[in-house]
Amino acid sequence: MTSFSRMVIALALAAPLGVALAQPDKPLVYAMYADIKDWDPSIAASTEVNLLSNVYEPLVWYNLPGSKQALTPGLATAWTSNADGTEWKFTLRRNVKFHDGETFDAAAAKASIERVKKLGKGSAYIWDSVESIATPDPHTLVIKTKVPAPVDLIASSQYAAYMVSPKALAAGTDWFNQGNDGGSGPYKVKKWVRGQEVVLEKSDAYWGGWKPNQYSVVLLKVVQEAATQAQLIRSGEADFITLPSVDLVKALAKDPGINVMQGMSWKNTQFLINTKKSPTDNVQFRRALTYAWDYGTVIDRIYEGGVTRSKGVIPSSMWAYDAKLNTPSFDLAKAKQLVESSGVPKEQRKLTVAYIGNSEEYKNSLLLFKANLQKIGVELELKPGPWGKIWDDAKKPESAPNMISMTWWPTYATPSDWLIGLFRTQSPTVFNLSHYSNPAYDELVNKGVEKEASDRPAATDFYVKAQQLLLDDAAAIFVADLKGRVIHRKTVKGVVLNPAYDAVNFYALSR
Repeated sequence: MTSFSRMVIALALAAPLGVALAQPDKPLVYAMYADIKDWDPSIAASTEVNLLSNVYEPLVWYNLPGSKQALTPGLATAWTSNADGTEWKFTLRRNVKFHDGETFDAAAAKASIERVKKLGKGSAYIWDSVESIATPDPHTLVIKTKVPAPVDLIASSQYAAYMVSPKALAAGTDWFNQGNDGGSGPYKVKKWVRGQEVVLEKSDAYWGGWKPNQYSVVLLKVVQEAATQAQLIRSGEADFITLPSVDLVKALAKDPGINVMQGMSWKNTQFLINTKKSPTDNVQFRRALTYAWDYGTVIDRIYEGGVTRSKGVIPSSMWAYDAKLNTPSFDLAKAKQLVESSGVPKEQRKLTVAYIGNSEEYKNSLLLFKANLQKIGVELELKPGPWGKIWDDAKKPESAPNMISMTWWPTYATPSDWLIGLFRTQSPTVFNLSHYSNPAYDELVNKGVEKEASDRPAATDFYVKAQQLLLDDAAAIFVADLKGRVIHRKTVKGVVLNPAYDAVNFYALSR
């Protein structure tokens, strides 16, 4: 052994873990704040998005706004529609294999969509307009709809639009939830340690092929504390993080080895108000809560100007946003008057609010809200916790809180996603955690959906009226429109911000 070799070994042994692993085969490490809750791609509709969009593929992908083409081929190479948008033909990619060896073809595509519709869970509503699906040959899929529908956009959804192996579909939800996958994407699931990590490895048979310096292994690591995530990315033990508060983001932006990317977003934050649980089943009492929220201080002091005030549920970056909506303002005198006129007895003016406990912005906003509510004779109990438990509890009447934190991003590029997913009447409950049900609202949303592909101005009018109903009924406190943000080590190349996907495309990255 040469002296040079001995020196290299000694340096490697002496280096910290993050440095010692900085080799060509080092995994890409993504720190996520919650474990995978739903593994079934026909059902999953929340924080599973990073897993889904790298293990599975849709028919088409949505490009960055401003791109020459809105959509780019996925498992479909071409698509056309008839004049009124009620019949869509997709030409499917050939020579594609799922991770289990099954062949992707029109029958597999049809089975994937029909299973989503049959289960009716998660984001299945995106396919509500579909009347029939035909497979005239193995490489052609024909989708007919009841009304004009943007099926090309629907097919680009980050939920409920993934193509899945027929063998995996037959195995069922329980099989998926053991940490198994049935995708065709660039990565396949190698291992899952519940509550700790998911290991993805490249699929050697991936139709897109592989180039030097792409990541062959990706580690999705559960790290629930923002400070711990920040420490991991500073040390080089994590390449991406998701949680840091405003203060941590500012500090990380000064680190020469870290890139804090911020840009356009379709995400926003609201606190959903339970319309079926006392005392928030009283509309006057709910309205009081919307006037007791200090919008300006939350935006300027807690988010430090990194967000903008919401006007209704649709963010300002999405069409059908309307800045002229009649929205509440911070007014404690009016809030107190509404509490008194609500008729809710003083001893019943007590609320619970559940929120993701590792969010400093949620916590600090609610502490301010609690102090303001005390001034008008209302008690607020804060109940922090992990998202999975909060979500499960909020679905059930017996365990649901009066309010729950919610940050929303759409399945695909449509304002109807907020209006349907969060507030249209649901049974069973998925994300309508306000338990809001208003036939007039549902009718407006449904009419908007019917017009969306053929008459956008008419659809916009329906959606604006629906939003005003939500504001009048005080179904939520609409807090802020968020900026898109990705925090990563500068050694990772190829990172982009695309508001259509709340995920990182690991296949597009290189060292």
